[in-house]
Amino acid sequence: MDEIQQLGALLAKPEPDGDVTDARRHQLQRAMRGQAPAQRRRRGLLAGGLGLAGTAAVAATAIVLASGGTAPTVTPNSPPVAQPQSARQVLLAAAGTAERATEGTGRYWYVRTVTTEREGGRTVGESWTRRDGTAWVRNVKSEGKVFRLPVKRSVSLVHEGTGFEEIRTLPTEPGRLTERIRALIKGSDLRTSAGRPDAAARDQFLRTSLVALVSQLPATPKVRGAALRALAALPQVTALGPVRGGEGLLIVLAEGQQARLVVDPGTGRVRDSNFMVAHDGGEYWTEGTFTVYAEWTDHLPK
Repeated sequence: MDEIQQLGALLAKPEPDGDVTDARRHQLQRAMRGQAPAQRRRRGLLAGGLGLAGTAAVAATAIVLASGGTAPTVTPNSPPVAQPQSARQVLLAAAGTAERATEGTGRYWYVRTVTTEREGGRTVGESWTRRDGTAWVRNVKSEGKVFRLPVKRSVSLVHEGTGFEEIRTLPTEPGRLTERIRALIKGSDLRTSAGRPDAAARDQFLRTSLVALVSQLPATPKVRGAALRALAALPQVTALGPVRGGEGLLIVLAEGQQARLVVDPGTGRVRDSNFMVAHDGGEYWTEGTFTVYAEWTDHLPK
C-alpha cells in the first residue's frame, strides 16, 4: 500500500465522540501541568437514627463528613462510628428509662450524698425521712452516728413546706409540670442576695428544681420522666459527651453560672452534679461533685 492509500485508510476511520475527545484533552492538559489524574469519588449514604443492633450487621460503613472534617479509617465489617448525642437526645432517652423504672417501696426515703472536693477530699451525708416528717441523719457532725432530728421536717422542692404528697402528685406532662413549678416559685418565700428573685433567678430555680426531682426527691417514675422531658425542652442545655457514670450535660443559669450534671442512662437519674437542693429548698454549690443516691427503704440503721 502506497502512502496515498495509507492516508485514505486513516481518514476513513470514524472520529471519537465529544466526551472522549474532551477527556483526552483534559488528560493531556493535566499531564502537561504535571498533575496526577483525579480519582473518582463515591458518594456514601448516611443512615441516621439506626441503633447499634441495626448498624452492627452492615458489612461496610459509609462516612459523610462535614466541611473541614477528617475521616476515620473504616474497613469492611468494622463497627459503626459512634455519633455524639445532643443534650435533648440524652435527656429524652433518660426520660424513657425513668418512666419505665420500678419505684420501690419502704417506710423511709433514704438519701445518701457523697461530696468530693476538687482536691480529692470526700465526705458522706445520709438521711432517712418518714412521710410524717420524722427524720434521722448521719453526717460529719454526728461523727458517724445516726441520730433523730428534734423537729420534724419534710422533703422540699423549691421551698420548705413542699411535702411528700405534693411532690408525688405533681403533673406528669412536661409543660404542666413546668407551669406548676413556676407557680410554686412565685408563691414561695425564696430570696436571693438582691431580694425577691427576678426573672433570671426564677428560671434558675426552675432548672435546679427539675434536676432535684430526678436526683434526690421521692417523685414517681412518671413525674421524674416529665422533669427530664421539661429539661430537654429548655434552651442553653449542652451535651458534654460520655463521662464516668453516664452522659455529661452543661446548663447555663443566671449570670452565666454553669451547672454540670451526669445523667445515668441506666436509671434515668442525675447522679453527679456541682450543686444540690437542700431539704429546705436552698441551693448548695461545690467546686467538686455531689453524688446522690436516693431510694425507698424499710431499714433504719441502729
